[in-house]
Amino acid sequence: MSFLNLEQLDKGLSLLDLNLSAHQKNQLDDFSSFLFRWNKTYNLTALVDQNDILTHHILDSVAVSNVFREYLKEDSKIIDVGSGGGLPAIPLAILFPDNHFYLVDTVGKKCAFLKQSALTLGLKNVDVYHSRVENLSNKKFDLITSRAFSSLKIFIDLSKNLISPNGYWLALKGQYPKKEIEELGLEYKVHVHEISVPFLQENRHLVAINTNNR
Repeated sequence: MSFLNLEQLDKGLSLLDLNLSAHQKNQLDDFSSFLFRWNKTYNLTALVDQNDILTHHILDSVAVSNVFREYLKEDSKIIDVGSGGGLPAIPLAILFPDNHFYLVDTVGKKCAFLKQSALTLGLKNVDVYHSRVENLSNKKFDLITSRAFSSLKIFIDLSKNLISPNGYWLALKGQYPKKEIEELGLEYKVHVHEISVPFLQENRHLVAINTNNR
C-alpha cells in the first residue's frame, strides 16, 4: 500500500514537467513513509500530518530539479549542508542517480536516519558525513546546497573552502532574500530563480551564487 497519494504525486510531477520511472516514484513513496515513521521518534521535521509530506517535502524538493539541472555536469559532486531529514538531498539523489550527493549534518540521529534511508532505498550515490561543514577538508564540490540552513553569508563563509574552482552555491529559500543578498557584497554573483511548487501557495526561491573572480 502506498504512503503518498500517487495520483496527486503524478499530477504534481506532470505540472513540473518531470517524467520519472516507476522505480523513482516508488523510491519517493518509500522515503516519505520512512521519514514519517522515523519522525515520530527522532523529530526530523515539524510536519506531523501525513498529507503534508507530499506537498511540503517531496514536491517542494523536486520542484527545484529543473533549475538544479542547469548547474549539473555529468559527474558533478554535490554536498548538502545541514541535511537534517534529507530534504531536498534524498529526493534529488533519486532524480539524479548519475550524480553523487554528500549529506552533512552535526546531529548523530539525523545522520543515522540519512544513512538508513540511503541503504533502504538502494541509493548508491549518497554518502553521509557526521560533521560540521567547516571541519571537512581536502574535498571539493561542484555544487554546495542548503535548505533553511542559515543566512547566505554564513552558508558561504562556512563552506567556501569546499567549493571547486567553477562551482556554485545553491540555496533554497522561501521569501526573496533581499537583505541576505545585499550582505554578500560585490565579491559574489547572484542569480535568483523563482520556484513554483504544485499545490503549495507559498513563496519559494533558489539562489545560485558564484564568485566574481571567475
